[in-house]
Amino acid sequence: MTRQFTLKEANHLLPALREHLLGLRSLQDQARKKYEEMRDIREVGYRKDGNLIMLTDYQIAKKEFDQVVNEANQLLAVINQLGCRVTDVELGLIDFPAEIDGRPVYLCWRIDEESVQYYHGLEEGYAGRKPIGKINP
Repeated sequence: MTRQFTLKEANHLLPALREHLLGLRSLQDQARKKYEEMRDIREVGYRKDGNLIMLTDYQIAKKEFDQVVNEANQLLAVINQLGCRVTDVELGLIDFPAEIDGRPVYLCWRIDEESVQYYHGLEEGYAGRKPIGKINP
């Protein structure tokens, strides 16, 4: 059974979620840099035996990349355990399962918004956001 959020419950989580999203953004940036480093090392080339010329450097970068990805996955798991879902790390979007007028929706929050002010249908996504207006908290 999926947790259903009230507006008040969703807004209560925002300070922690903002912090988690900023952490995810940082980890995503670190992962991107490590991936580019690994790509650059591969472009240096291979020895005749098929091993990378800079194999040790590649192994170190790969280990660091894996650690960053693991840390990001752990942070995502923390957010998912709260019952909400990250839909876009870069935009800072989080959806909260909810119900409005008896139909299932997602309350939709973006990191630069002070509070949850929008919702969208289950299939609509961010582009289909509508203002919440007056609903029961």
